Amino acid sequence: MWKHDEVLLPCTLSWKDLSYTARSKKAILHDVSGRCGPGEFLAILGPSGSGKTTLLDLLADRISSGKTTGTIALNGQPREPRSFRAVASYVAQDDTLLGSFTVLETLQFAARLSLPSTVSRAERDARLQHVIDAMGLRSCVHTLVGDLFRKGLSGGQKRRLSIAMELLKQPRVLLLDEPTSGLDSATTLNVVRCIAGLCRDDRCTVICTIHQPSARVFQLFDNVLLLAQGRAMYRGSPQAIVAHFGPLGYECPEHTSPAEYYLRIVNTDFHCHADIDALADAVATTNLHDQLLLEATASAPWSVAPQRPSPVAQILVFLDRNLLNTLRNPGIFWVRLVMYSLLSAMAGTMYLHPTPGPAHDASLVALLFGVPAFCIFMSVAALPFFLEQRAVFARERANWGVNVLSFVVANFAVALPALFVIALCSTTLVVPAAGLGGFGVYFGAFYLGLVVAESVVHVLGAAVGHAIGGIALGAGLFGQFMLCQGYLLARESIPTYWRWCHALAFHSYVFQVLMHNEFADRSPSILAEFNLEDVNIGRSMGVLAAYALVLQVAFGLVLYFVHTGRR
Repeated sequence: MWKHDEVLLPCTLSWKDLSYTARSKKAILHDVSGRCGPGEFLAILGPSGSGKTTLLDLLADRISSGKTTGTIALNGQPREPRSFRAVASYVAQDDTLLGSFTVLETLQFAARLSLPSTVSRAERDARLQHVIDAMGLRSCVHTLVGDLFRKGLSGGQKRRLSIAMELLKQPRVLLLDEPTSGLDSATTLNVVRCIAGLCRDDRCTVICTIHQPSARVFQLFDNVLLLAQGRAMYRGSPQAIVAHFGPLGYECPEHTSPAEYYLRIVNTDFHCHADIDALADAVATTNLHDQLLLEATASAPWSVAPQRPSPVAQILVFLDRNLLNTLRNPGIFWVRLVMYSLLSAMAGTMYLHPTPGPAHDASLVALLFGVPAFCIFMSVAALPFFLEQRAVFARERANWGVNVLSFVVANFAVALPALFVIALCSTTLVVPAAGLGGFGVYFGAFYLGLVVAESVVHVLGAAVGHAIGGIALGAGLFGQFMLCQGYLLARESIPTYWRWCHALAFHSYVFQVLMHNEFADRSPSILAEFNLEDVNIGRSMGVLAAYALVLQVAFGLVLYFVHTGRR
């Protein structure tokens, strides 16, 4: 274990008569009790739907809905959420990682976000090297995580990386949800061995859920808790499980894995061979309740305050990471830059040798409508990549308590220069070629339109859980705004019941500015045709800027209230 100045507090997590009923009134857990102490590795087993993940989430304080009864204690005292978060880490079943970074970079960013500024750089580096070795990541330390565009880590390596990130803050309690899900048998054995070694060497309290361990994996656990229908069927060491079930009439056949056999007989989805009530009663007669009561009486109250980097320090980390991710992930910036530039170049070159007259002016109006509207419409293409970043942030907030405002500020600050470059390239390609006037005004309106569209994508990404649903919603919203922005029908010709959409559509303000910029001096009659004579460019630009800021506030509020890490 690495050297450090503070003494790490050993933690015993215990729970007594824990029951949980979901909002749907379905009872998930029934009077489950258990404990796990320092240096112990407890596995929660059970068929699908037995309540494994629900129990783990209750222990991790990740469920806020439904009805919970019973007690959860840390070192014999009622678990206090702030103190618990300071000493505990949680590894979810899904690996939420950014594919643009190497293993080392991922851990470096994790260390900067999870460790307080009181930890020196030398100590931080020592922790990095320790978890790299502990999780067997030395051979792939410079390998990219990988994404849609690049091949990267294997499933087992991603699992170990997810665990390594949570080990950086030296948790005294480590909770893992299905750490071997989707892995082959050899990789599963290696991952569980790594966790068991960590538990033994660092005296960490480790609890995991696991679906169906092999015989070799089963023997790596110190204790197991077998669940069925939300009730405890067995609680004890893997070596004693056969001796427990044998007198009850469930002798494990020779040459059969005990874990596989007893999971099969308590599985109520198919033909259940066990008397669930009798097995639950047999577990309830053990002396664990007396042991938990003795621990609660002997332990003294204690409290630990969580430590984390300051909000300003977090902003700097998010700025660094988001900027690198934007430059490295082709889908966030480069694909959009090429796509928008090609569209603008094609649109501009279509107007290279114009014949002045009303027909040309009408075609310019179509250009001023089409290029910004379609570029804004295509902003939804960035949503899947933003959802990836949001998932990582949600994990970091739940596990490390990172600041929502820091993420929002950094995310917006990185988006602004990226959109600036995209807008500048597009404007440069379309304005001179099409013979448009007022380069600066065109660029300003187009840039602000893209900023507002990006902010809409941020809000959608925070509010919608699935990329397809978010893209469909965003495309529908932008399409509706295009219809009502004032090109297909002049503002005064839009039916009264759709005027609200015209006012709400930020496309309207972009179109107003571009039209006034192009025709105010040379063809005011065109402005009159579209009811745009009284446009104030500065005011419309201000509305766009305010629109973007309001959406960013909404983005932050949705993140704060929705993505809490609890369900």
